[in-house]
Amino acid sequence: MGMTIAEGMVLLSLKNETGQKQGQFVEYALAGSAMADLILMGRLAPDAVKPKRLNIIDTSTTGDAFLDFCISALLKTGSGKSAKTYVNKLAGKSRLFREQAMALVSRGVLRADPKSFLVFNWTHYPEVDPSAESALVNHLSAVMFDGTQPEARDCVIIALADQTGLLRKNFDKASLKANRKRIKEIAKGGMEPTRATIEAIEAVQAALIAASAVATVGATAGG
Repeated sequence: MGMTIAEGMVLLSLKNETGQKQGQFVEYALAGSAMADLILMGRLAPDAVKPKRLNIIDTSTTGDAFLDFCISALLKTGSGKSAKTYVNKLAGKSRLFREQAMALVSRGVLRADPKSFLVFNWTHYPEVDPSAESALVNHLSAVMFDGTQPEARDCVIIALADQTGLLRKNFDKASLKANRKRIKEIAKGGMEPTRATIEAIEAVQAALIAASAVATVGATAGG
């Protein structure tokens, strides 16, 4: 299995040296990534009668511990829910980011660096082996800037990274500006018009809508 969308999203969302998270709504982006992976793997599919709802159609192991964790979480919610419901369910899991990060730790890509202050504890995940992220960044650069035809996973991760500010954190800003039209087309799935890709993009949009709703509620409460 190659790199999943979820793995790529975690790598892009971490500062290489310190392992601190960067970008906006990372948990929602990771939830959207997992949904997209599961759709592209054929584990989730739109309901034939209510296409805005997703059915869990295959619960066999994906071969990826993080995605299996996500399927287990979705099963507790039940099949036939909207993408937004599933995204909210996953994003609300306190273990979500840790599960994917620790999977990359077990592969020697990242390392766990526990931190604490008074009664607070958290973990950073600095990069140990930069080759995985370097390969991802080089591939996405070729897709966005050099005319390489994108695959379904490229469309999804570019859409998520664009909306969460992670493209600006990982790629040359001048190149992003010069190729803005192409990036928007890729992010819509326009260059990889398979149904699975469109469904995955819709899951991404659900993730961003859910994140925006959280931000709106937070801003209202803060006011």
